[in-house]
Amino acid sequence: MRTFKYMLVILACFAVLLITASRIFFHLPQPKYEGSIDLEGLSTDVRVRFDAYGVPHIFAENDQDLMFAQGYITARERMFQMDMARLAGRGELSSLFGEVTLSSDQFMKTVGFYRLARAEYAQLPEECKDIIGAYTRGVNAYIETVKHLPREYVFLRSQPEPWVPEDTVVCGTLMAFSLTRSKKTELVLYRIGENTNSETLQHFIPSPPDFAPTVSGPAAAKGTAPPQSAFFRFPSGRFDDRFIQAPSGPPDIAASNWMIYSGSRTTTRAPIFTGSPDLKPRIPALFYVVRLKSDTYDVIGGSIPGTPGVSAVGFNGKIAWSAVNGRVDELDYFIEKPNPKNPDQYLTENGYVDFEIVEETLKIKTAAGIREEPFTVKISRHGPIISDVMPLAPENAAMKWVGMEPTGLFPAFVELNRATTFEEFRSALSLIRSPTLNVGYADAKGNIGYQYAASPPVRPKGTGALPVPGWTGEYEWQGTIPFERLPYDLNPAKGYLASFNNPAKETDYHMTNYYLYERALRFEEVAEDLGDLTLEEARDLQLDVVSVVAKRWIPHALRACKDRDDLAESLKLFDGWDHAIRTESPAATLFNAFYFRLMENSFADEVGVPLWTEHLSQSYIIYVPDLLLLRIADEAEHILFDNILTTGVRETRDEVIRTSMEQAVEELTQRLGADPQGWTWGKVHRMTFKHPMGDKMGFFNLRPIPTEGDTFTINAGMWNNTKPYEMESGGVIRLVVDFSDIENSTIICPPGQSGHYKSPHYDDLAEMWAEGGQIPMHFTSAQELPRLLVLEGGTVP
Repeated sequence: MRTFKYMLVILACFAVLLITASRIFFHLPQPKYEGSIDLEGLSTDVRVRFDAYGVPHIFAENDQDLMFAQGYITARERMFQMDMARLAGRGELSSLFGEVTLSSDQFMKTVGFYRLARAEYAQLPEECKDIIGAYTRGVNAYIETVKHLPREYVFLRSQPEPWVPEDTVVCGTLMAFSLTRSKKTELVLYRIGENTNSETLQHFIPSPPDFAPTVSGPAAAKGTAPPQSAFFRFPSGRFDDRFIQAPSGPPDIAASNWMIYSGSRTTTRAPIFTGSPDLKPRIPALFYVVRLKSDTYDVIGGSIPGTPGVSAVGFNGKIAWSAVNGRVDELDYFIEKPNPKNPDQYLTENGYVDFEIVEETLKIKTAAGIREEPFTVKISRHGPIISDVMPLAPENAAMKWVGMEPTGLFPAFVELNRATTFEEFRSALSLIRSPTLNVGYADAKGNIGYQYAASPPVRPKGTGALPVPGWTGEYEWQGTIPFERLPYDLNPAKGYLASFNNPAKETDYHMTNYYLYERALRFEEVAEDLGDLTLEEARDLQLDVVSVVAKRWIPHALRACKDRDDLAESLKLFDGWDHAIRTESPAATLFNAFYFRLMENSFADEVGVPLWTEHLSQSYIIYVPDLLLLRIADEAEHILFDNILTTGVRETRDEVIRTSMEQAVEELTQRLGADPQGWTWGKVHRMTFKHPMGDKMGFFNLRPIPTEGDTFTINAGMWNNTKPYEMESGGVIRLVVDFSDIENSTIICPPGQSGHYKSPHYDDLAEMWAEGGQIPMHFTSAQELPRLLVLEGGTVP
């Protein structure tokens, strides 16, 4: 017994030592928020005030010191994240992670993101180069002086290389590509055509519903279908699990919104501005919230780690802005015809010409060190040949993307950060070539508006929704639509503007097939009864979770299932339900289970189960089957409700509804128990903020947090069909600006400001975000924040 007691004491002491050592290990790289740091490279002292959540308010006397400080302060919290982004852009993730990321590197090398970044940096205005240069020196000041690197480097036995300006540019290039909606969608549509026929394919190519809300137009403008795209059948690459699941670049951005109310619509008679870019939540957060103040800057908002200034959402005391994905189709696939006698040539309308050949080098981490492998990229007049690295692509497919010319992002955001009027706002956005954005606007003088920033290709034939022959010359772009013809609006008579990735207004040229409508339809419902809004009511609208999809389909479901006694108890959940997708609602869970099965049972037979499971049912493209169901909801005998795999019977809408409801009830009973009241949404719809290394080191991930909303609500909570109903996309940064009292303005970017595990700011915003909260901006009171860090300068080399 005495020996046993001694063993317990020893084990307890060992546990204490282990816990203490762990705390020290993870505490070492965490930065300090008070005191002073002597930094070589600053001309004068820079003062940084931190709020209670680690948001830095950086005060400098000039732009060079400001951007140096932003680079340094950002790197202190996000160096590993920044390194991951540039390595992805370079196609060198495998130098850190080995073979597991090799297919991603091959994709990045093929598209040539770093080649594009080098070319764009060379063409930047000198002021932009100076800003990026100062930011770069700040990042390197951190790399050169840090004593304890982020713990990820310790686990990977690695360290960051010096930062260079092209690393900053490639971060912007990757973001632009992630906003390109057609890069996957058009390949999925092509495979649908390959699996079905041209007539069925046309049903799946998205087109507006009968009533398609526009940002500027009336509450319900009749949708105008785009012209049909011809389907060409080309030789196809392999279609297997490996091919489907191969990485294809940065994550897609699913949905976003902004809602802006003029003083005529608010109780304070001053504008209220709300913005919420929706992306895939992760840890560290995609954005780093920062305040920047110098002799020419005074702005707060979301910065992309690795890039200077504020980008997608911001406020500078004069104007507020927030961007949504404009969803313009700025990417096409051209299928080339190689010379059978010389594979390094391809056919054009003028005969065979040479591919451009680029020799790249893959760097793969192994136990023996870095292994280098040659990698050849072929480029036609349309762009790189991506068939070996893009899922679903036909053979010899070239990718033509507007972003293969300089994106214009950096000069645009330099001007936007400083803009004070709508004219200056528009001037800044006129510099953007890619990505495609619809940027909302409000200012302190009471104006509200928006401006599209995009370069819609002028196509002589078709809409770009499907791959086309590259050898005929018939489909060559004839330039792009000039900025002056892009949609914009200022001070509409209705007194409000809102965008949910839906059309801005009718145009006499084709922009895209890929608009979204459900959240816009919900806002139009609310707008019909819109009175004078209070600030809290505007915040509540940002968090609205009423589903117009549920409103549309629940009546059909109740009628179709009214004689099914075995479903009666479950269907009682819909009695008196307000169609809100809340965490405490079991009806929300049953509807989501039912609606997913309804889409699957309606369309998986046509497109094929592998294509449905791996692609068409995924959150990045689920709007396609949803939009198709919206268009045929009232056509009970529509041919698409018939299951082509059954013989001798033609299924109708109501039969598909009954089957889908049966499957939903069976699924939830097996998963959550026999009592339908226990099927609450919060039990299954939870957000897990995942770290890039979280699959191997799960402690980096946060515990799952119950969240509201679903794929089609204003407060979006898109979920993963392979892990129902795990949330995978939502409002990862939110902003509310009250122009009647700036100190009421708020912002949030979950899960926290810091990328250091165990930092107090690693996850201190996650729960608040899930509950709909935000933190004060402190735009006018930042100098009163108690935590002060002085970056001591006067030592510029």
